[in-house]
Amino acid sequence: MELDIISYKDLLSEQGAAKKNLEMALLGKGIVGIRDVPDFEKITRSYIDAAQKFSLLADSIKQQYLPDRDAGNTEGYELGAEWFKNQKGEWQIDDKKASFYAYVPDHVKNVWPKEVDLKTPYLALGDLIFRTGKKLLELMNLDESAGLPHESLMGYGRMLHYHKESDVTNANPDWCGEHLDHGVFTGLAPAYYFRDGKEVDEPEEAGLYVKPNDRDYFEKVFISDKSILLFQSGEFGQLISNDRIKATRHCVKKAKGDIERFTYALFYIATEDVVIKSHSILTQDARYMQHQSVDGSISYVKWAEVSYERYRVQTVSEVPAN
Repeated sequence: MELDIISYKDLLSEQGAAKKNLEMALLGKGIVGIRDVPDFEKITRSYIDAAQKFSLLADSIKQQYLPDRDAGNTEGYELGAEWFKNQKGEWQIDDKKASFYAYVPDHVKNVWPKEVDLKTPYLALGDLIFRTGKKLLELMNLDESAGLPHESLMGYGRMLHYHKESDVTNANPDWCGEHLDHGVFTGLAPAYYFRDGKEVDEPEEAGLYVKPNDRDYFEKVFISDKSILLFQSGEFGQLISNDRIKATRHCVKKAKGDIERFTYALFYIATEDVVIKSHSILTQDARYMQHQSVDGSISYVKWAEVSYERYRVQTVSEVPAN
């Protein structure tokens, strides 16, 4: 897929052509690249260095930062905690995907490792992505006019470390299974690949794949320029816009051999006061149908809660309804 790339400077000046290109990219391909974001590559590389250092800690140390999922917490570190349906309709665990979640800006619920300064570059990168993406949401009219005041938006960061696949018998071809993000919007840093600690180019078979809104198959997103910030749409954005904007279906394919992948995602989430009544096709999803209020509305908090429940790894007896 040829990624549509737009200058952030042009978006700030609200040039008509830039806004039109933004809409065409997100409404068509479901993903867009933004260049000319000040210090983005520098801040991203600082974060990648810290993420690598954290990944090298002993498992016994990293597990000290596991969230209490049963208490509804997600902040902290986890490995192999999500599953998505594969093309056969079977639930498949993202067994090589490690994450570290935290609110952006910093929040009392966040937990940070003491052994490595992950906090500083993590929050710096998250803040930059958050501020940049809010401008895009404004231009796409995902704001107070649509029932989404930006003062009710928060950032939820996710460090992503995709472990190398050393088991040739593992039938799972994905680092991250096919899915839609449940939030409003998602900012993504370009991925960095390493073999034995040394940076390498993205392997041909690996990387981010998206299914454009006008296609029935996935296409690889080719992006070699580390200064490009990516954005894609989430399900709550689709609900708010009544399907004007469609959530981006995507997955991440594994690399062959001893190669690992690092990146960062910033999810745009909403506070508990954001309640919407949608006419989107997503209202037919069990998460909406079974949890809407009497008047047909649903809060972001409830939508997020039942989405986490669906995609959290469970026992066979607890497989969620579609």
